[in-house]
Amino acid sequence: MLCSFSDSIKNIQDEILDELLDKHVICIEKYDEVKIQRIRAFYQEILHIFCSTHDLQELLSIYEEFAKYKMSISIPYTILSNEIFGLKNILLSKITANDHNNNANVVELLHIFREINNSIAYIYLTEYILQLISVNNIRLSSISDLIEISIIEHYESHIIWLTELALCIKNFQKEKFPQQDECKCDFGIWLNNGEAKRFIQNNSKFKTLNNLHKSLHLFAQKIYLLLSNSNEQDYKEYHALISYLEKCELISLSIGTELALIDNSMVNKVKNKDALTEALNRNGLSSIFATQYELSRATDNSFVIAMCDLDFFKNINDTYGHIAGDKMLQLFVQIVKKHIRSSDLIIRYGGEEFVIILSATKKEQCINVLEKIREDFSQSILEFDGQEIRSTVSIGVIEINPNKEYKNELLNEYLNIADQMLYLAKRNGRNKIEIL
Repeated sequence: MLCSFSDSIKNIQDEILDELLDKHVICIEKYDEVKIQRIRAFYQEILHIFCSTHDLQELLSIYEEFAKYKMSISIPYTILSNEIFGLKNILLSKITANDHNNNANVVELLHIFREINNSIAYIYLTEYILQLISVNNIRLSSISDLIEISIIEHYESHIIWLTELALCIKNFQKEKFPQQDECKCDFGIWLNNGEAKRFIQNNSKFKTLNNLHKSLHLFAQKIYLLLSNSNEQDYKEYHALISYLEKCELISLSIGTELALIDNSMVNKVKNKDALTEALNRNGLSSIFATQYELSRATDNSFVIAMCDLDFFKNINDTYGHIAGDKMLQLFVQIVKKHIRSSDLIIRYGGEEFVIILSATKKEQCINVLEKIREDFSQSILEFDGQEIRSTVSIGVIEINPNKEYKNELLNEYLNIADQMLYLAKRNGRNKIEIL
């Protein structure tokens, strides 16, 4: 099919390009100047094609190349889709402004952009499915590598379920569709047969998991209906499949995160405690860290390690005695537990040093928690033998994104970095938080 819009837009290509870049490209944080220039070049070629007598396939080919470039720099489908619709709307406004008898051009332009969007959506969907299957294999590997497996093992069944769902979309095979009924899949059976309640005694947590699981299967049912109502040759709903599959993955990760946090709460109950402070014992740190690392890798979450050291603690022991020092350590742990979640962990590392592990947390979130701990502790008064004793704490922090296979030496690597941040906090005046 040959078409051209040169009469309407030939002399205003630069104007169209500048408007498109200003509205839909320059505002995206992921684009630096080099990427913007590359995108400009693509759109110059696309507009040149629009102004020439061309075959639709020629336009689709350049857009497919454009989509592959976008994927290579990790630009989501929604951003490219927004640009596609942005260009469509700009062209429509220019065509209608320059030619009022243009119904045929408008209809033709709408048809072209439907074909472009569908072609791009198919490319993104295919690549997304391949990436999802690969990432799910990593997630399964992380779960199998856990030193101690508790309820997180039930997340494994839904990773497999999600992979089966992705394969059905990839192969357009609704006949092999995974279980749609949320009460009949492996995870749903565990969640509803009473066994889950033994572990998840918090009703709010249980309801959250149940609602997430129902939502997950609801979107899967929407996918099934889309596959059932069309055949692959005439299919025009790839953008909807991307949206529903992304939602399924996001909800699945949320389920995994909830289970991982519940697992951590159980660790707080069953692991050996430091006799003095009731923080977790350092002897369990290695296994705790390994488990946290693999859980975070399986659920695509970062976590935070904070190394804490009470300032001038020796002075407290020397001035007021070791019993006063012990009580100050106990006070610190009490304050920490007041501000962290039941799924977060505090370990006595040695003497007046403690390690805090904040699960499923980014450094921006952790700063608020740690700042509350620092401020609360600095304002607290320990009354001992008729005297008021104060202390402060310095904290070094590192955010960990588990993007490589776990190795035993990782714990020491990360602790060393947190310790360097702690040293920086001490050097900068103490009673401070420093984060990498």
